[in-house]
Amino acid sequence: MHLDEHSDIPFYQQLFDQLRADIEDGTRPAGAKLPSIRGLAGDLGCARNTVEQAYHLLTQEGYVESRPGSGYVVQNVAYLQPTAASPACAVLLGSPARRARYDFTYGNLEPGTFPALAWRTITDDVLLSVESAGCDAYNDPFGEEALRVAIAWRIATQRDIDCTPSQVIVQGGTQTSVQNLLALFDGAADTVAMEDPGYDGVRSVIERARFAIAPCRVTEGYDAFLEDLEASGARLVYLTPSSQFPTCRIMPTDIRERVLDWAERTDAYILEDDYCRDFRYRERSLPPLASMDTRGRVIYMGTFSKSLSPALRMNYLVLPEPLLARWRELFANSYSPVPWLNQKVLARFMTDGSWDRHLRRVQAKNRRKYDALTAALRECMGERVEVLECGTGLHLLVRVRDGRGQDELIAAAAAADVAVYPTKKYWADPAHRPGGIVLVGFSSIREEDIRPGIEALARAWFG
Repeated sequence: MHLDEHSDIPFYQQLFDQLRADIEDGTRPAGAKLPSIRGLAGDLGCARNTVEQAYHLLTQEGYVESRPGSGYVVQNVAYLQPTAASPACAVLLGSPARRARYDFTYGNLEPGTFPALAWRTITDDVLLSVESAGCDAYNDPFGEEALRVAIAWRIATQRDIDCTPSQVIVQGGTQTSVQNLLALFDGAADTVAMEDPGYDGVRSVIERARFAIAPCRVTEGYDAFLEDLEASGARLVYLTPSSQFPTCRIMPTDIRERVLDWAERTDAYILEDDYCRDFRYRERSLPPLASMDTRGRVIYMGTFSKSLSPALRMNYLVLPEPLLARWRELFANSYSPVPWLNQKVLARFMTDGSWDRHLRRVQAKNRRKYDALTAALRECMGERVEVLECGTGLHLLVRVRDGRGQDELIAAAAAADVAVYPTKKYWADPAHRPGGIVLVGFSSIREEDIRPGIEALARAWFG
């Protein structure tokens, strides 16, 4: 093993990757002991902290177990990641199906992204301080004040959104936020407009709440989108203007102004989901709708799932004053959906410099992945595909030009141990669903796996 001092990859991540590879290929078999932290640090000439963090990540991922008196012991990876069972058997046995060798999934983050060491340090500090008294009581149903202050300060200074901490409401993920927000509207009378294609997770929440949905086309030009919006009669519209999901398109400033004008004229509200604002690779971000709103018509929604951890289930809403009063009336006796400790740790993480350091690392890594993915597609597939992307987000769309459908393309990829994903579910109207377009994500795959994965995909699709 060696650590490359010239690499942008942190030492602990390099060590984690090498040890994980050794365990997966059997070089370090189940039952083998890893070197002691002190001994390996001495051999590699690095800090003990580096080895400790790599071992902690291996433990989190299930590759090793820490045993008192025995150190770190390699686990049975075949058991942790069953390869012999078929997906159907895996479902019956209650265990996860085997992941493809090259998994271009969207949503999950690359193992090791979560800043476990910093999070643990802050957690210990919170629990051993006077703040731990919060463990013994029900907490603010709208979120811990320290976290709401941190969020309000950050979006005011970095996104130019004029708000106070009292307008920030901490929630347990996008779907929970939308579900609760819909309680402020009338399902029997109010229509919700949505981009088409759009995020199916939000669509399913709206459907379960029995609201009528008005699809607004986003792939046929903004004139078609505005035409559908004007005809919708909607009281609320859900938008992803900074990186439209799933097309990654960026809504121009003049269209944002026209949407704001529509909301004021029709007494409607805009739910702005700014979920991927931190990840842009070519141009600076445009101002959020919420920063342009002078009429109290935009509900701003942010998340920590794409930059910190989807498992924490934390996001937030910023409500305009008219809706805030209604929310406080409806949810005054509710309990916060996010555990107190996670909120306290995140508040400290956002204010002690940890967040900025972590975000810079994640942004740099995703920029490298984006560059590697677009270059590999261009060089390995050329004119046989059309790459649909706008330099934003954590995925792109690929359209194969020869007329094959999604299912055929996904099946051919799977036979080559490559996972790419369907897009049909994002279109509300089956008549508008295009063929031959698949989603290729890069949030979870390792940077060094991108080119070999695309090479395998090119062989699977084109021979």
